[in-house]
Amino acid sequence: MEPRVEKDLNKNPRHFEPLADGDGRTHSASHTYQSREGDTWRYQLERLYDDMGLLWEKQSELIRTEMNEKITQLKAAAAAMVAGGAVLFVGLICVAATAIIALNLVMPLWLSGVIVTAAFLIIGGIMVGGAKQKLEADSLKPRRSVETLSEIKSTLKERVHEFKH
Repeated sequence: MEPRVEKDLNKNPRHFEPLADGDGRTHSASHTYQSREGDTWRYQLERLYDDMGLLWEKQSELIRTEMNEKITQLKAAAAAMVAGGAVLFVGLICVAATAIIALNLVMPLWLSGVIVTAAFLIIGGIMVGGAKQKLEADSLKPRRSVETLSEIKSTLKERVHEFKH
């Protein structure tokens, strides 16, 4: 098997030898190769940089996936709200008509209509305000991904600090 050649930041070729198991088999995964140069701090820093880049890429994929899940949830919730709202609307029209007829027994028809309409407008406004709070931007934030990215950032800072000292 030929040694794998990789170029470093200075464009100098670096040769890697594949690691062998106890039974003599070699691994093909790039992270199992060992440098002939030994484990210098520069080599370790380059590996860390490469690994962090890969981790960042995978985390970005996770964020996209999580945001797609959130969008799907939002669409499903919106469709359910529209369907439920249509049924509620028909029911509220019936309730309003019944209330107006009932109040007409004790007051003029026009006054009972105004009172019932005002009551429904107030109740509807309160309900819309509550639903609006549930759709705030904070509830759609991909929390797990943001927390993981913060952890990656902290880990990277710690590793860089370790290499400096």
